[in-house]
Amino acid sequence: MFYQEAIEYIKNIERSGSDYGIERMRELLDLLGAPDRHLKFVHIAGTNGKGSVSAYLTSVLKEAGYKVGTYNSPSVFCYNERWLINGNPLSNEDVAKYLTAVRECIESEQILRNAFGISEFKPTAFEIETAVAMLAFFDKECDVCVLETGLGGRWDATNAIEDKVLSIITPICLDHCALLGNTLGEIASEKAAIIKDEVVTCNQPPEVMEQLKRPFALKDGKKEYRKANVVVCKEPKFLRGNLDGQVFSYDGKEYEISMLGKHQLVNAAIAICAVEELNKKHFDISENALKVGLKNTIWKARLQVVKNAKEEFNITIPQDKVLVFDGSHNPQGATTLANAIKDLFKNKRVHLVLGILKDKDVKGICTILAPLANRITCITPPSPRAMQKEELKCIVAPLCKGECSMQDDIKTAVQNALNGDCDVTILCGSLTLFSDLKSNE
Repeated sequence: MFYQEAIEYIKNIERSGSDYGIERMRELLDLLGAPDRHLKFVHIAGTNGKGSVSAYLTSVLKEAGYKVGTYNSPSVFCYNERWLINGNPLSNEDVAKYLTAVRECIESEQILRNAFGISEFKPTAFEIETAVAMLAFFDKECDVCVLETGLGGRWDATNAIEDKVLSIITPICLDHCALLGNTLGEIASEKAAIIKDEVVTCNQPPEVMEQLKRPFALKDGKKEYRKANVVVCKEPKFLRGNLDGQVFSYDGKEYEISMLGKHQLVNAAIAICAVEELNKKHFDISENALKVGLKNTIWKARLQVVKNAKEEFNITIPQDKVLVFDGSHNPQGATTLANAIKDLFKNKRVHLVLGILKDKDVKGICTILAPLANRITCITPPSPRAMQKEELKCIVAPLCKGECSMQDDIKTAVQNALNGDCDVTILCGSLTLFSDLKSNE
């Protein structure tokens, strides 16, 4: 397949919907020759911070001289971003090549099953994309792979990977409740299922820690249970910061990061703790590689102050104006964004360009963010799960202290906001907003 044909193929699979489980994923990997069994994995689950922690680790490991494969979702600006080699997306040619290999494998298995009257073999889009990651990382001879779960942990396709160097659990809060559970304990139980031996985490609520410390079953169907070694990172201490980044101390040492928001100190602390544990497992990551890697880490659409909007999106940022992208999509993420607005943009006029998916806690997000805005423009995200801008406006208008309007086109909404009377424009509410912004260049 050529690239566009490969993209159409995966889109058609996506339309079939998803069901969750790891047996089919394991079967697909084995049919492909089990490329994952030749690789080393750091596996990350959690509600918030997975992408940031994976970005920190990717940057640090790369700085230490390792070839790093990174698998995360959803993509922000382009489809290929979900597969990274040393921080760079796979090329269109590589994506087409690996998707073709997976498709041919699936279709051969389907023909065989049809011949013997066996049940159909229909991997989901996420399972196919996970298989692409394994093929690519094996083919590119990656030294270590950083995997981010798609949803939950227990039945996530990435959990078919059995041999993990380290598991990481980032902060857990209520999200995807219909699938994962209605309490922190239930959600933590699903995410803790990725743990195979040792897990690095941060300070979590008691009901979460209880689940992380519960005995887990050993692999290969053995009825043996063992408690994981739970390593909790130390508390980072904020020292100073501005729009270019922030400096903090961890265990008596000073570190600098470019990403904004106090929550990033926790994400960076998790990454530092993970590096310490990896070094105990015969990795060789120097203190200099750790510091340089952390400072160089960029994670798009996470409190990102946009510097090159004209080149990337054909958006003009007037002098003395600031444009921020943030993909927070639950109340905890909205609280993080709200705190950043209070810390970084105190006494500044703020214009939110807001779009949210309807299966999120829309009212919770709006209650946190809308009162901080001087103006709000409601937009409809490019997703079948989107809340329509008219419905969103009905929710946010009573909460906003200024004018609340609607706009059909995301880029137009952002440019109009930048040209208006507010100092700061923030495009936020869903990660799906940003791919549309890029595609409408």
